[in-house]
Amino acid sequence: MGKLGDAEQVKPKGLDVGFLCAGWPPDAGGVESHAEDLARALMTRGHRVHVLCLDTNPELVEFSNAESERAGVKIRRLAYAYGDHAALADVIQNLKAEDAIHAWLAETPCDVIHVQHPTGFGLGALRAISDVGVPMVMTLHDYWALCPRGQMLRSDGSLCEVPEPEACGSCLLQTWPHLMPTGSGEPRDASGAAVATDAEAAQARTSLALEWLQLPTRLMAPSEAAKAVYLRAGIAPDRIDVCENGIEVEGLAQAVRELRGEKVAADPVRLGVLGSVQPSKGVLELARTFAALELENLELEIHGPLPSYHGDSSYVDQLKALASENERVRLMGAYKREDLAAILARLDGVAAPSRWEEVFGLSVREARAAGLPVLVSDAGGLPSVAADGAAGMVVSRDDDAAWRAALERFAGDEKARAAWSQAESRPRSSHEMMLQIERTYVETIHEVGGVWPDLIHPIDGLGDAAPAPKRKGLLGRLFGR
Repeated sequence: MGKLGDAEQVKPKGLDVGFLCAGWPPDAGGVESHAEDLARALMTRGHRVHVLCLDTNPELVEFSNAESERAGVKIRRLAYAYGDHAALADVIQNLKAEDAIHAWLAETPCDVIHVQHPTGFGLGALRAISDVGVPMVMTLHDYWALCPRGQMLRSDGSLCEVPEPEACGSCLLQTWPHLMPTGSGEPRDASGAAVATDAEAAQARTSLALEWLQLPTRLMAPSEAAKAVYLRAGIAPDRIDVCENGIEVEGLAQAVRELRGEKVAADPVRLGVLGSVQPSKGVLELARTFAALELENLELEIHGPLPSYHGDSSYVDQLKALASENERVRLMGAYKREDLAAILARLDGVAAPSRWEEVFGLSVREARAAGLPVLVSDAGGLPSVAADGAAGMVVSRDDDAAWRAALERFAGDEKARAAWSQAESRPRSSHEMMLQIERTYVETIHEVGGVWPDLIHPIDGLGDAAPAPKRKGLLGRLFGR
């Protein structure tokens, strides 16, 4: 057998796309669902998708891996349960995970890597991919690159405009005292240099994150609001493209139509909240406002898991207590993705009362795909889903009186609900999203390597689809062999 660097093969048409993602279905999560939809759409264009993700089962041997395939996607799951963090620096840098990325890329040559979410791998994953020389893009699905808590929402419930060392240090001490210098964490940065205070540890992480975010050729944000957060943190405007996530619009709409029964006068009006219950989502606050109104014809259904929030379960405990005292607040539990159409078919609308600068708002976009009206807070990318009031209501996130009025109108104004349902505000489809991302892949490959890859379906306006050169192995890419 020849050396790895000497190995060459004739490449078939289409791209080999690598996804780096914290999880993959059947793991639950919005990023996981989005990434799988994108993978399926890419395969309709003749591309091949390879996934490296985590398996957080603590019973597995750490950093062992298992291969599988799901719907034509080749998946490698790396066993990692987050049990080795001793300092804040370990959240951003995981050298063993970077070694696993190198090994995966050596065995799975890709034309481009799409980083979906590097939680667990660490943001050092960007360095690992860059070291190999593979063209790389990254979608900024949340604010984890800037904020280890992911949402720029402090432990006291206040919002952050930008990462700020003192505020971040204090917030992270409240969240993870075992990682911070004034708690029981090791007082070091990612290079091993000493940090004396929590503020220094937070600043070291932020500085390294901003440095590593320069490594992807392209960054993508799902909304203008999300892009604005990264611009305030110091990312140059020309580094980030807005690429709105797509929804399986037609399939979901058809499935909901087939499952929805005829509504009768005795049926309650049902408002749903979908997704994991967290303080940033504002679900408890909405439930409290709802319970105080005593609207007999309105029910609030909360579909989603009730996890602790960074180890603190007080938020969901309060929601459970409220629901136990009010039969119109119904905790429906976690659901599988295949159950989504049935859930939407029984609802009359979906709410997203988020308090953080919501990056995208998957659940309310799925609701609009199914023709349901939405009630959203004025947070991040949510207002656009309501189409300036044509498809529902936009409510100030901190205005309890405004939420009371919105719930009363939603419960009592049948004509408004019907008009909102019929509004022409279709979410972007997964196929439309994929076409933009496919173009980004091809442009990135050309920018890095100077060639246009050989595609089954050429892209208009990108020049002749010249054949890509024969691919070299990992060592060849590293050392030019």
